[in-house]
Amino acid sequence: MLPDEIVSEILSPALKVPDELFSDTSGISPFADCTRSAGGNYLLVCKDWLRVATPLLYNVVVLRSKAQAQALEDALEANPEFGRFIKKLRVEGGYGSSMHTILESAPNITDLVLSLAIRPADSTDGLCTGLSLINPRRLILLETSWQPLTNRQERALRNAVILDCIPSWSNLRIVGCPYSSFMLTMNPGWIDRAMNLSRALLKSLVHTTILCGDLDSIPSFVPPLYDIPSLETLQFQPLDVHYDAPLISIINGDKRLKQLAKYTLTDRRNSEVLNEPYITPSQNSHFTPMESASEQTRETVWKRVLFFAMYAEEASFSRRPSQSRPSRLPILSVSKDFHRLALPYLYDSVKLTTRNAQKLSDTLDTHPILGSFIRRIFTVLPWRTAHEPSLNVLRYANRLEVITPAPPSQRMFLTAEAFKLLVKNAGHSLQELRIGLGDMHLSASLFESFSALHTLDIEGTGLRATTLGLPSQALNSLHTLKVWCNPSILPVFEDMSLESLRSFSFVREDPSSFIKIHGPKLLHIEGIRSARDSGVLDLCPNLVDIDISDLDGWNFVDITPNNPHNSLTTIVASVMPGGTCEEEFNQEMFPALREIHITQLGWPTTEQAILESEVVPVAEYFLQRNIKLTSKEGKAWVPRLQSRRK
Repeated sequence: MLPDEIVSEILSPALKVPDELFSDTSGISPFADCTRSAGGNYLLVCKDWLRVATPLLYNVVVLRSKAQAQALEDALEANPEFGRFIKKLRVEGGYGSSMHTILESAPNITDLVLSLAIRPADSTDGLCTGLSLINPRRLILLETSWQPLTNRQERALRNAVILDCIPSWSNLRIVGCPYSSFMLTMNPGWIDRAMNLSRALLKSLVHTTILCGDLDSIPSFVPPLYDIPSLETLQFQPLDVHYDAPLISIINGDKRLKQLAKYTLTDRRNSEVLNEPYITPSQNSHFTPMESASEQTRETVWKRVLFFAMYAEEASFSRRPSQSRPSRLPILSVSKDFHRLALPYLYDSVKLTTRNAQKLSDTLDTHPILGSFIRRIFTVLPWRTAHEPSLNVLRYANRLEVITPAPPSQRMFLTAEAFKLLVKNAGHSLQELRIGLGDMHLSASLFESFSALHTLDIEGTGLRATTLGLPSQALNSLHTLKVWCNPSILPVFEDMSLESLRSFSFVREDPSSFIKIHGPKLLHIEGIRSARDSGVLDLCPNLVDIDISDLDGWNFVDITPNNPHNSLTTIVASVMPGGTCEEEFNQEMFPALREIHITQLGWPTTEQAILESEVVPVAEYFLQRNIKLTSKEGKAWVPRLQSRRK
């Protein structure tokens, strides 16, 4: 058996709450994103782990609801010795009489984070009577970030903390003040509260005052802090050498403030600065790395090294050198071998702009072999008009795999000449194509050349295509098709077999004819805009997920199939469904459904907001049916602990 000390070191990372989270004063609590903790499971492994892990579990306690406070009260009443393990306590509300029992049972609290933002219905009686029973070393106060809350419960707690506890706590050495310049400017009520806190600190024994809010000047509540007899440090939030220069100048210009002030300097303009290790130059100028290895081995190793040194995996990175990504050109000057091996990585991905297109075109005219190295083109060029340097690049890029606008969310409109040139020179190798084609008439036979195309995103307001003589096997490697055209272009794809097609997106058109033909192959579909498209689930029996985020208003009646759909696992929408789920959702028609993702949904973060939310009951309704309702971040709702008391 391992000694308890070693078991404790093993379990600490799993049960520890980082102090930066415990003491966080941001507007939204870092503990608002509730996830089920596996910490309690470690106590169930064996009796030895239970004995060692229990003090670790209770070392830091975070209370965010009345139900949690009641559960902790019950645990401490059943096991009074657990209270002695509590060293850090974070309380984000009033939570009634339970707080008195908790504070009475936890005499060893050294760090207390306490919210003064109390709602009228949130009783602080237990807190007010219990705070005098502890004697913490560090106190950090929390406030709202918009306007002061004023009610009887809030006033009682504020008076208990500021008028009674801070002057009387003999161990108190560190206090965090929550007031920021934004708060003080937005509402004068914060100034009075900040001044009251300053006056209370004058009667305390604190040696460090932390200014937790961001400041752009020295507010009126700060100078009185200079007179605290025991004060040694006035801790500011990190200051930026550029943006906070006026505040730094004020600090340096005040002798007393400069003596007390402590802060770290940051530089947001150069946030990516890396401390590169110093490498001692070789003493042997004729040294050849891996000289004893075979030429093939050396080449394989150096290719892999240069792959990372040339940022080959960062396809769309900015070409402007920086301290984190210095210029890649010096690497080519190391030796002939480095030049030969690194040159393909230099031209692997190119970003075409009006500034560099001519230069790249001239280089390819001189060294045509470089065109075969180009696999990806990212462009911000105005392709709607013929741009000869760019067309010249396409003539040489005969192994091109990807051509896309930068950023990819935009559209790159090609002229008919550019599109035909692309088909001729790179049709056989192109794998991903995101383009727009204007008002033009094209022969659909051009698509036959895209034998390796995996993704096609095509847009055209007046695009017309003829299907005469088009082989059905065209675009047989196509996996993803997104069409932003008028309906006349869809028949082109209807005549193809598209054996590999799995994902289909459409905009501004009725795809019913296309879906009737290719629906059984589809696993993903996007672009539902009206109730007339609701029949897609019956036409696509193998569909795994459906995206109806373009549908402004929807309910389950709109998309419910005529027969049970045994494959659909995910529904993506921008807003919550209308109507009553209990009446309109028929789970028998969606037996495989496991997730409903709402792209504009954000979960409530406070106990009061959870109680008032209309979405939470819906989420819990679906959870009872083993279906997760997820927010815009993709996070599912986690039910909170419910109070069993009436």
